[in-house]
Amino acid sequence: MVGLVVSGFFMVQLLGNIPGSPARVDGRPVGLERVGLTIFSTDRDAVQSCTAKDASGNEIALEVPSRHEQWDDAGDLYYVVAHSVERVPAQTVQVVCTDQNTSYFVGQRQSADMFVGPLVRTLGSFFGPAAIGVVLIVIDQVRRRRRAVR
Repeated sequence: MVGLVVSGFFMVQLLGNIPGSPARVDGRPVGLERVGLTIFSTDRDAVQSCTAKDASGNEIALEVPSRHEQWDDAGDLYYVVAHSVERVPAQTVQVVCTDQNTSYFVGQRQSADMFVGPLVRTLGSFFGPAAIGVVLIVIDQVRRRRRAVR
């Protein structure tokens, strides 16, 4: 029972790590709630024509992903155009894109890292106590059998 309660707590943390919908790049500053910056497009073949500046006005280095990446958000499909090279802390950023024929969006950087920690804790909090319980039951059964044999 305790394992279920604890794993429920970590499951809430896991679900809290799911990033929200990216914001449209429209010339207004965008607030990043977590570390990382990703620029998306709804056009699969969009080219990287964007620049980003942090809250201090410093340029944020961007790189094109080395492989095809996409993000499905409740039926809306976004294709990754660029990621921040360095870990950008949570802050307000300004993103400007020169290609006016393509819709661009900005949001948190999605990576497996953000899910691994909470997932491991969730599984551990459930299976850890279950494994301890199984070991205790086996030890108890072995002791009972030994007593019954004597």
